[in-house]
Amino acid sequence: MCGKRSAWSLLVFLVLLGAGSAVALDRSPAGPAVDVPYRLTIPKHLMVRARINGKGPFNFILDTGAPALFFTEAVAKKAGVKQGTNGWGVCDSFELEGGLLVAGAKARIDTPFQLEGMNGMGLAGAEIHGLIGYNILAQYRITIDLDSDRMVWRKLEWEPKAPFGLTAAGGGSQGGLEMVGGMMKGLGGILGRKATPTMAGRGFAGVFFTPGKDAVLAGVFSGTPADKAGLRAGDRITHLGDTAVTSQQNLLEGMALQQAGKSLLLKVQRDGVSREVTLLLEGGL
Repeated sequence: MCGKRSAWSLLVFLVLLGAGSAVALDRSPAGPAVDVPYRLTIPKHLMVRARINGKGPFNFILDTGAPALFFTEAVAKKAGVKQGTNGWGVCDSFELEGGLLVAGAKARIDTPFQLEGMNGMGLAGAEIHGLIGYNILAQYRITIDLDSDRMVWRKLEWEPKAPFGLTAAGGGSQGGLEMVGGMMKGLGGILGRKATPTMAGRGFAGVFFTPGKDAVLAGVFSGTPADKAGLRAGDRITHLGDTAVTSQQNLLEGMALQQAGKSLLLKVQRDGVSREVTLLLEGGL
């Protein structure tokens, strides 16, 4: 009986795999490539920043197991997203850092157990405001290079079906799994971690690099501290404060320790001339 059940499970899996592959073959990129900065959390989740209706930035985990875009009631209130009676809301704009804009993104306004658990145990090293799930991720071809600090998103000529199983208004939509979040929060207390961690946000400069090109800027994001300070592609960063920059990795690790709201002195070499540039870091991951 066990052997028959295993064979049947394998057959169902292969049929589903074949169906998924057939659909994937019909999907082709329709939009330009957009570089989206990201960072790895302590347990190696991919974390990105986004603005909702121009508010934020908010921290999101890319979660292929989540059926939809999720964010908390507090985020919805701050961003001006109205929650319908069915628990859903529509964002006028949902923009990932790097300039990728998702117009009319539909979101579940809720606090899923994964989110409560991660924040309860302080696993991410920063407060997580939401999850980016299937209804957003399935619209894009996403290329991730774990040796870099950016991923590449390209819009597909395909729209996913509306997620199912989340139609109930109010609680109980997670099939009892919401208890897991409470358990993780309790465990965080036992381990001495705060349910709502007190932490200083990482400073955000707005620069990005080409892997393997040392500490030479590949570019800066428009309107960021780096842009305002006059940094541009081709600039080589030689010092972070008084510390000499020996490699791109050394620079990225040093910048990751800087806090939002602080001034950061950089020594930059451009066209053979050395200069000092001061950045006022914004709130980051």
